[in-house]
Amino acid sequence: AVRVVTALARFFRISLSRGKSIITVRDELEHVRNYLMIQHMRYKNKFTYTVEAEDEVLDLASLKLVLQPLVENAIEHGLKGKGRGMISISAERERDSICILVNDNGTGIPEPELADMKRKLEAETVYLQEKSIGVLNVNARLKRKYGGRYGIEVISREGAGTTVIIRLPEDGEGKDNENITGR
Repeated sequence: AVRVVTALARFFRISLSRGKSIITVRDELEHVRNYLMIQHMRYKNKFTYTVEAEDEVLDLASLKLVLQPLVENAIEHGLKGKGRGMISISAERERDSICILVNDNGTGIPEPELADMKRKLEAETVYLQEKSIGVLNVNARLKRKYGGRYGIEVISREGAGTTVIIRLPEDGEGKDNENITGR
């Protein structure tokens, strides 16, 4: 109980972040780590998880609350009915971008659904009352903040799991970027 309450308190602290929309990659990963700990206990160890990052990306800027909806989808859709699942999150530098990958070994997305999702991700529209609304809205937030070059890419194969790639600018610059120094 103490571990869950502590994780929940940390989860909400980062969620609030003094009203800031930009936090460090370190804080975004900590936020999702707390969410995973809570869900891991809720689902009675039905999945394992890892969260890793290259040291050089930890203090770079990230739009807040981009990972949790994607991890929630992995748990609720990808691992449902799977038995024991695995979720891994990693953050790394790729050229002039930060790439955060959310992988699961779940059921994967059927090809027609995946094609529809990719079409909607490219459209950069916020969708209401949709399945996978979290993925679509996170993508729309990223594209509005950072431009069309950044956002979400989904790679999936039915029966083999899903990888969601989040691309952020390395410099953290956006159209209305908040400075994260001096926290």
